[in-house]
Amino acid sequence: MTTRLIVFNKKGEKKAHQLSLHHKISGAPELKLVMATNTEYFEPWLFYFLREHGAYIETTAPDMVCAALNLPAGDDGIIKVNG
Repeated sequence: MTTRLIVFNKKGEKKAHQLSLHHKISGAPELKLVMATNTEYFEPWLFYFLREHGAYIETTAPDMVCAALNLPAGDDGIIKVNG
């Protein structure tokens, strides 16, 4: 599964950040932002904030990403891509 958070810098240049889908002990999906040295939980409120500033997520599995962020399927800001 390919999942990336796309944000824009002050110059309007696109920057991609890798996201990884994990499952909690309960089996519920969650997204984590992958950084150089570790991963951090990518919380839904952060996605809402970034989305209002033009960010979006590109993914091969939009239904899984929506479930991890508690969004309805087909919600704004989740873009389906091929591999």
